[in-house]
Amino acid sequence: MKWKNVSLKIKLILYIVVGVLLVLASTTAMIISTVTTQEKALAYQQAIEMARSYANKFNGEMEVNQAIGKTISTSMSNYDSSDRNEVNNMLHAILVTHPTLLGTYVAYEPNAFDGNDELYINSFGHDTTGRFIPYWNKMDGTIKLDPLLYYDTSDYYQLPKRTEDDVLTEPYYYEGVFMVSYVSPIMKDGNFIGIGGVDVSLYYLDDVLNHVKAFDTGYAFMTSNTGMLLSTPYDKQWIGNRTLYDFGIPEISQAADDIKKGNSGHVETVDWTTGKRVVMFYEPIRTGNFSFVLVVPEEEIFAGVMALRTKLLFISMAAVIFMAAIAYLIALSVTKPIDQIVAGFKKISSDAVQGKLDTRASSDVEIDFREIPHGLNEILDSVIIPVRDTIRLTNALAQGQLGARSKLDVLGDFKQLADTLDNFAESLDTMIKDSNSVLTAVQNNDFSRSVQVHGEGDFRILTEGIDRTRETLGLMMAERRQIEQIRKKEIHHRIKNNLQVISSLLDLESDKFQDHRVIEAFRNSQNRVISMALVHEELYKSEDMESIDFADYIIKLVNDLSHSYIMDNGNININVPKDAVFLDMEVAIPLGMILNELISNSFKHAFRSEDKGNILIDLSFDGEKFTLVVGDNGAGFPDDIDFRETESLGLQLVTTLVDQIGGTIELERTGGAKFIITFK
Repeated sequence: MKWKNVSLKIKLILYIVVGVLLVLASTTAMIISTVTTQEKALAYQQAIEMARSYANKFNGEMEVNQAIGKTISTSMSNYDSSDRNEVNNMLHAILVTHPTLLGTYVAYEPNAFDGNDELYINSFGHDTTGRFIPYWNKMDGTIKLDPLLYYDTSDYYQLPKRTEDDVLTEPYYYEGVFMVSYVSPIMKDGNFIGIGGVDVSLYYLDDVLNHVKAFDTGYAFMTSNTGMLLSTPYDKQWIGNRTLYDFGIPEISQAADDIKKGNSGHVETVDWTTGKRVVMFYEPIRTGNFSFVLVVPEEEIFAGVMALRTKLLFISMAAVIFMAAIAYLIALSVTKPIDQIVAGFKKISSDAVQGKLDTRASSDVEIDFREIPHGLNEILDSVIIPVRDTIRLTNALAQGQLGARSKLDVLGDFKQLADTLDNFAESLDTMIKDSNSVLTAVQNNDFSRSVQVHGEGDFRILTEGIDRTRETLGLMMAERRQIEQIRKKEIHHRIKNNLQVISSLLDLESDKFQDHRVIEAFRNSQNRVISMALVHEELYKSEDMESIDFADYIIKLVNDLSHSYIMDNGNININVPKDAVFLDMEVAIPLGMILNELISNSFKHAFRSEDKGNILIDLSFDGEKFTLVVGDNGAGFPDDIDFRETESLGLQLVTTLVDQIGGTIELERTGGAKFIITFK
């Protein structure tokens, strides 16, 4: 059928429908692209956050294990009693207190512990050398004491001996158990004399990871930084025997290269066991040089995206059908009067069918009939103008110019046509701008901006769908913040419980001695631990759990410590900072412990001063680094003693914590003692 033979009514319908279709197609495509991109990004972010959360959880556990091994070696470096039974009791107590550990141990060089190795040859817990190498372990499920094996060749002993530094071993098999070791050297007078450490079985990782579920059928596993499988939900023979490179899949090998570099990321690949298309997310576990891997089928991670896309397409199709019906009514209202007028004029009718609306009836007729062509020409004039304006307006709408409006001053059906198109364009423009404002706010993590213009009919379905999506995203972000608060609360209770365990152990150990000086030393250590617990409790009470006004905390700490020492307030003058200084919680917690030790020492020295006691506490920030000063006018620190090498457990703790926060510590001895600590 030729276009010129198509009736004007059909043409108008086609013009309007095509115009509306183009407008809806472009706007729907834009909305689908925006929303589905956000949905896909949200699904990816959800999986990334899940992988990161588990990686942080395992990293925290490994940091605790590493700290226990470091504590054992540090304690042995300062231990002078040479009592093998006492050390065995300590190792046994640590293993009992920490059920996640597989074993605790120390191993000394020949005659380095007490010089009596020959007295213990082949005795219980010793081998043919008599060296002090006790290994308290749960290899068969119950706690027992064995001598360490393979220390002459194995990395767990030889690496810290050679490097004189902390070592976290690569996963290895020891007596048939797949494990890693957290080992630290025992140093005495700058010389290596042995090691202290703990073992952790890697089989518990497999048990934990087998219960991790992502979406519907997603699963998790863990690898070393070399790509070795430390867990798997499938063939358990692969654990410790296969690497990610062994599967021969390029994307997985690429992920293994990233894991080796300590990077996080994700790849889209094929699951080597199911053959399904999956997305593999991996996050590094820094402490153990391991990586947590989350595998989610693509069909599950993109299920929400596809459902939303299908829904939007159905809405768009419904809108097209709806507008086609409107176009039909508009065309009918325009062409009906024209058909009635030109029914008797074949030439005008033929030209009109062919779209030649400029044709006019001849007025060269009898006067009695002259009003007919004049009237017909007036009708044609009145028709062609709104038709062209309608085409202009529909073309503008089709090109996305939603601000276009009719400019005609017409009446009757033509007025209805112009008003209908104007109302449609204005409603569509308002609805799209309002919806885009909501989507823009969501992109900026603002979920409070709701849809104000809901439209009618199928347009209401579209706008309400966007609003429900906004509400759902807002709830998800709120749940995420709630989960973060729960995680911080768990960390607080873990630290609090560890300090309570240390306090109890010090109390138990003090009962084993008769010398009141030793007992007093234990009590002082226990008081420091209790003070540390109070420090942590005070920091935990911070409202946002992210930062704390540390100057305010110093004032509270000074008030608390003042009650711990019997003194007349007139004998000691205390200067504290007055300006607020906010610190992150990661720095505030160890700095609070440092401050507790230094202020306690200043109270002791200032109280014993012959002159009026003065204590100075200052905390400042110069734009790049913080400076904490704690000083007093007491007897001062002896010139011939390095405070870093003193046997004071408090000062050893201070220097260790300063290193932990990446700071430096200096001592000024003029007019007493003044400790200056700088950190970023």
